[in-house]
Amino acid sequence: MKSNDVRMVGIHGLGGIGKTTIAKAIYNKIANCFELSCFLEDVREKCGTYDGIIKLQEMLLSNISQGTYVKVDSVPKGIIMIKKRLCHTRLLLILDNVDESEMIVNLLGECNWFALGSRVIITTRDKQVLTTLGKDHQIYELKELNQSESPELFNLYAFQKIEPEKDYLEVAKQIIHYANGLPLALKIIGSDLCGKSVCEWKSALEKYKNIPHEKIQEKLKISYDGLGKTEKDIFLDIACFFKGFNRSYVESILEACKLYPGYGIGKLIDKCLITVGQSGNLWMHDLLQQMGREIVQQESEELGKHSRVWCFEDAYEILTTNMGSSKIRGIKCYSPQLITMPIEAKAFEKMKYLKFLMVHNVRICEELTYLPNGLTLLQWLEFPFSLPSKYYPQQLVALEMPSSHIRLETTFKLGIQLKYLKYIDFNRCEFITELPELCAPNLEKMDLSYCQNLVKVHESVGFLDKLKIWKLQGCGKLQILPDNLRLKSLEEFLLIDCLRLEKFPNIDPEMKCLRQLYLRGTGIRELPSSIKYLTRLCNLDLNDCKNLSYLPDNIYKLQLLTILGIHTAKLRQTSDYLDGLSRIGFLMLDFLSFRGNKNIIELDFLMKPEYFPVLKDLDLSATNIVSIPESLGRFTTLEYLDIRRCKQLREIPRLPQSVQNVDVSNSCSLNPQSSSRLLNQIGEFLGIFPNKGCKGTRSRILTDPQTSSTEILDKVRHYRSFLPDMDSKPEDDEFIIRLPGTEIPKWLNLNHESDGNVISFWVGRTFPNIFDVCFAFGPVKYPWMSSCYVDLSINGCKKENLSSTPTSEFSDHLWIFSLSNNKMQNRLNKSNPSEQNYVEVTCEMEDWVKNRPRRWGVRVECICCSQKSNVFQLPSPSCGTDMDQWAFNNGGDSRHQPRRNHRPPPYARRPQKHYLSHFGWLRIRYRLWKRSSRPTRIPTTTLKSRALIRELEEIDPRSFNNGEEDSGLSMAHTFVDDCSNSKLCPPSKWTRKS
Repeated sequence: MKSNDVRMVGIHGLGGIGKTTIAKAIYNKIANCFELSCFLEDVREKCGTYDGIIKLQEMLLSNISQGTYVKVDSVPKGIIMIKKRLCHTRLLLILDNVDESEMIVNLLGECNWFALGSRVIITTRDKQVLTTLGKDHQIYELKELNQSESPELFNLYAFQKIEPEKDYLEVAKQIIHYANGLPLALKIIGSDLCGKSVCEWKSALEKYKNIPHEKIQEKLKISYDGLGKTEKDIFLDIACFFKGFNRSYVESILEACKLYPGYGIGKLIDKCLITVGQSGNLWMHDLLQQMGREIVQQESEELGKHSRVWCFEDAYEILTTNMGSSKIRGIKCYSPQLITMPIEAKAFEKMKYLKFLMVHNVRICEELTYLPNGLTLLQWLEFPFSLPSKYYPQQLVALEMPSSHIRLETTFKLGIQLKYLKYIDFNRCEFITELPELCAPNLEKMDLSYCQNLVKVHESVGFLDKLKIWKLQGCGKLQILPDNLRLKSLEEFLLIDCLRLEKFPNIDPEMKCLRQLYLRGTGIRELPSSIKYLTRLCNLDLNDCKNLSYLPDNIYKLQLLTILGIHTAKLRQTSDYLDGLSRIGFLMLDFLSFRGNKNIIELDFLMKPEYFPVLKDLDLSATNIVSIPESLGRFTTLEYLDIRRCKQLREIPRLPQSVQNVDVSNSCSLNPQSSSRLLNQIGEFLGIFPNKGCKGTRSRILTDPQTSSTEILDKVRHYRSFLPDMDSKPEDDEFIIRLPGTEIPKWLNLNHESDGNVISFWVGRTFPNIFDVCFAFGPVKYPWMSSCYVDLSINGCKKENLSSTPTSEFSDHLWIFSLSNNKMQNRLNKSNPSEQNYVEVTCEMEDWVKNRPRRWGVRVECICCSQKSNVFQLPSPSCGTDMDQWAFNNGGDSRHQPRRNHRPPPYARRPQKHYLSHFGWLRIRYRLWKRSSRPTRIPTTTLKSRALIRELEEIDPRSFNNGEEDSGLSMAHTFVDDCSNSKLCPPSKWTRKS
């Protein structure tokens, strides 16, 4: 091995994931590259006592002394002896299953004693242990086997071969799914079932689902046994109730239970007992969850004395027979279907320490008279009564009772302090008429959506400093909000479709966190001038605010706005009388919509690029505009222009080169000059007409002299720092347009057309730069039903959608689109490409017979047509090939002649060669192997141990096999040949079985 520095690698992962197996595989491959090597197996077990530590030190010293026994009197002396020997010998050392940092210190000291060229690998279940190694060394987390590796490993143990028996296929899949990529489970279950009948397999699987395998349980439970009491409670709560829940949400609930989850959950993550997904949700392996629940099951033989109840059948029995006890900590009663349960009024009276009550799909006939005051989570969908009058929810963190008959005047009693309450969900609670005084200083999320009888919100709600999300959409009778809002933490405020709400509250200057304000469909008559304080507002939705006539002049103060919808109000020009900042306009505005705004007739004062320097999406659909100003062409970042249903629109100027999607459908009053200009520019965008904006050269750089001023650009850069996601890269070279028309322009030069719904052609290894699809729609018979979908398949792979469009009111229209070459090349690369690749474009509509397009086709630089060589030719759908017949048989009909009847082109799933005769269309095809001589499939060569070796250093690959070629063993073989019962030693002293 070439590198001469000291390298240390930590491997951590779930118990049974294969850490020891991988470490052994690495050891046996590279041990002969070192002067001395030592593998200390199961350090955790051997270091349990002081004498055990000394024996482990003696074992290490004896190994590095070439077999000579070395006696150690005490741990400190042993450390000194190890230090003296480690600094002189180039060593490979593996410490397996270490669970405490102190173990590493007792064996390796400060990890800086090693001779140059030494390598150390440490395996552990606890990531925190590896902090001893320092930041300069790598840590590797071992993951579960993937979907191809898991069946290989299981089959090798269950069938003694890679391929499973046909009769066992279905049950084998279920068992592999149950094991969920855990090598330990795959090996143990596979070995147990080897040679058994299918019936025995099915019976065993049902048993495993209810009673975990003892050997698997024993191995997984080691990590649990090493936890403290609070960490054990957290683990069991997640296993029984909170798997898949948001981490922050769970931490809030468990914090109220005095479990200190901020530390405890981190500890569980370090020990690989739980993981946190990308969205922040808590997860754990299915077998770990089963292990945790089995621990709870073993607490008592009496169901009523289990600490946690999660199974619906068990919850039903406890609640309907009054079996509860003070031992029960939580109940999860999720019925698979709506059911009425005969629960007594005092069913929860014995459960004085109940913390979590989660009920779904359950109705009760009798009103409850008691609920424990210690509840931290109360979830009950469609609760048919109000909460008990004697219940005081002082410990509640989350109160979630959507679609219930709850009455807040009894729940939030006057003056009651709800200091733990963070989450309220009263969605669709029709009995709520008023939100009373709320003393909940830590409330973060409140959902009162679709409370149709809610009329008034108390003034105190306007001063909830920690409220982040407030939803009131669909409250059709809401009229009164607090006069003043000082919600310092509010980020999202939804008032959509509050039809009777006419006054929006005044905004306190401290209310600076609001980013999303949705007022669509409200009855608001004006926005307060204090809206200028919402300096971080990104999205302001004012669509369908029919009573709103004007926006306040200081709306331009909202410099971080990225989305603005104004469907009724007028946006007044302000540059004559506002300060310098306002003259600049909306520097971050990405999307501007005037859809349906009948007050918008002329746009001259709006169409100034300096007002909207980064505008990408402009929606003018269904407005009364007559012409679009010439200045539109200077909007050099504009990508989407929607001018549908503009019945008065007559004039469209030259579009900016950056535009990618234009919708002019049902704007049928365009003058001939505008129509001609639009069609010519389509040709430029598609690269048919020269130089004014050819495909692949369209600019997205601010080039207009006015918009490129230093002042504006400096402010754009400043505000971008608050919005890091603004710099998303646009798709390259895409173009879509919908416009009135009946005939496809001749200059499009479509080289493949069809009367049916399929067009096919051949391409090489590089997808053509030119690929355009064009439709001409005639009268649509059922416009309210029809949409058009265009899918693409390459080499018989699964169809993927290219584009789609609703064809409502789409009679006599053209639809033309050209997609990103990068996207198309990626799809080709995923199809196992060869020199000749079969491409199929399919058009789907709800009623093809009545609504199919008048004409459609593609323009593509395919390889179908005759080549210059007179020896070999490719089958060409444009010259009448087997693909024509295939398309014809599937509802297609190529326009190209002559047409011959040939077999459909085969989708080559296995390697094959094609020889094309110059005598015509004779195709000779043969497989590279016959079925009888087909070699056994070699498993995947994803060898995780090799990846770890390369993390140790850059290694000459020949060092693995003494210069021989790679053996090609799969991950599954690594676990089979893990030498678990063999003595570990360098390959020079021991030869591994092949």
